Amino acid sequence: MRSVFAFLLLFGILGLGGCATVQGPQQVSVNNDPLQPVNEPIFHANLWLFRNVLDPVSKGYQAVTPQFFRTGVANVFANADMPYVFANDFLQGRVQRGMEGLSRFLVNTIFGLGGLIDVAHNLDLPEQSNNFGVTLGVWGVPQGPYLVLPFYGPSSLRNLPGLALAIFVSPPYYFSSSNAQWAWSGMGVINTGYVDGPKIKMVEDAVNPYIFARNAWEQHEQYLIDGGKVSKNQLLEGLDLPPPTAPTTSAQ
Repeated sequence: MRSVFAFLLLFGILGLGGCATVQGPQQVSVNNDPLQPVNEPIFHANLWLFRNVLDPVSKGYQAVTPQFFRTGVANVFANADMPYVFANDFLQGRVQRGMEGLSRFLVNTIFGLGGLIDVAHNLDLPEQSNNFGVTLGVWGVPQGPYLVLPFYGPSSLRNLPGLALAIFVSPPYYFSSSNAQWAWSGMGVINTGYVDGPKIKMVEDAVNPYIFARNAWEQHEQYLIDGGKVSKNQLLEGLDLPPPTAPTTSAQ
């Protein structure tokens, strides 16, 4: 039943790791987080699930599989995400990026055995990140309240429609076999733990993991909305440098 699969795929995505793609400052952005009293317990529950479920499974996965197998699986899942990525590039009016994403998908699908081998990387077609929330942001839709979703992680009111869209454009949604859907979703959870585990652990090691994850996620979303451009202020914030002091004049 596809409604059941939609829930399982949403669980399988486990976007916790996406919160730590860039280092954000430790300051609190209160205006975008009026739901912090609800968000923070969910955030810590997600971390508990990572430590006690996903991380042990990931370690077992690494213990029983060779590196080339894990790399191939990660490549397949990354390639399966590409239609959603380049579709949003086109929706944002970024035609060149969309064509690069489409080219990457076709090259890896045809010459990389369905994405098992990342052939496109050697052709200067790197992996990209994108989502429908970014598309709405490009066209001026405000972020709205910051949200932490159970089993998923950082998101926002603007990003909620994109979660449904990601399900409907994902290849396994069209699998006719429920067993294949279960297998894909389960393998997606394991692969997420393997790929994003180090990033999640980086969040855990932060002075304030919740604030770090929130600010990192918001900065990464803005980075994508701006087309991959990083301002000087963002660079300084990412380094978490002390505020500049006024220059002093030397005594005459």
